[in-house]
Amino acid sequence: MNKLFIIIGILVIVYIFHTVKKGKFSVNESIFWMFGGFVILILSIFPGIIVFLAEKIGIDYPPSLLFMLCSVFLLFMCFRNNRRIAEQQEKIIELAQQVTLLKSKLEDKK
Repeated sequence: MNKLFIIIGILVIVYIFHTVKKGKFSVNESIFWMFGGFVILILSIFPGIIVFLAEKIGIDYPPSLLFMLCSVFLLFMCFRNNRRIAEQQEKIIELAQQVTLLKSKLEDKK
């Protein structure tokens, strides 16, 4: 049991909770980061889990599994954020078009 990683896991969870409570981070977005914080906490309390999983999967060096899981998590988050950015860009274009139409209607009425 590594006390440093236990403290890091607890700090991550508390920080995310505090940020959501202040309204600076949405609850939906915080779920994945809270999950990550809990994974850090669980793996720091029970480090044998990563060794067990690595053996079951067939990975010879257990820390490689940890790096792979972190990479997959970050790739998932990047994909999710890019998808949201694309959706928001489409909404921005639509709003800009609506504003332009409203401006032209106002000018026509003058």
